[in-house]
Amino acid sequence: MWMTFIICGVVSSIGNTYFLEQANHMNHKVGKLKVPLPIFLVLSNVAKSQFATFYTCLAKCFDGRVKKFAPPVGIAVAMIFSILCCITAAKVETRRLGVIRRHELLDKPDETIPMSVFWLLPQFILLAGLDQISEDCINGFFKDQAPPSMEKYQVYFPKAVLGLGFTGSVLSVYAVGKVSEKGGKPNWFQYTINKSRLDNYYWTLAALSAVNLLLFMLVAMFYRYRESESNDEGTPENGVPDQPSDDNAECFCCCG
Repeated sequence: MWMTFIICGVVSSIGNTYFLEQANHMNHKVGKLKVPLPIFLVLSNVAKSQFATFYTCLAKCFDGRVKKFAPPVGIAVAMIFSILCCITAAKVETRRLGVIRRHELLDKPDETIPMSVFWLLPQFILLAGLDQISEDCINGFFKDQAPPSMEKYQVYFPKAVLGLGFTGSVLSVYAVGKVSEKGGKPNWFQYTINKSRLDNYYWTLAALSAVNLLLFMLVAMFYRYRESESNDEGTPENGVPDQPSDDNAECFCCCG
């Protein structure tokens, strides 16, 4: 099952590469105020904290013997975020390329594109959802399902799997580029981002993520789950560390 987690790492990697490269040459101004690019990192971290709370609430819906299914359900939710992120990124990139062509900026990669950088905000938020939920759920899955002999290595499993995804992103760019230039067509990845077809690459990732979700659901249906041996103290069975909270506080999920 862990092989299906790798695609999440591939999609996650584009946030620190192509998303930032797109943002670098877009309009950062709001009125007369120039917004620094790190604001997206701040907003992304805020979104991650909210998604962590969301998953904690989701996991509370699973009680007793079904508690072991919380991480797989969360992973499926993260994969849906992956698909939505890629689709959103593809549509925004199509619009960005349209603005570039209208203003004849194809051969001017250092010029600022007259399109607000905040068009990228939705895909950054969706990527934050993918990153946070997948990290929590993959950690919870390995914690519950890894054999006791591997317990001391469990903390490294999620990082290793997502790390393979980051490495796989390099291979995916190479493979997609080679396939795209068949038949004498131009490679989707050119020397400048203005001449590249990142929109097509994002659509490809969306399709791969959708296939990956279906494969994960199929594997998850037939996977033989171990009964969780976690206790109620320390880290709960859903893989999310306990946090001090008000007993009277209400969860914003449907199971509250």
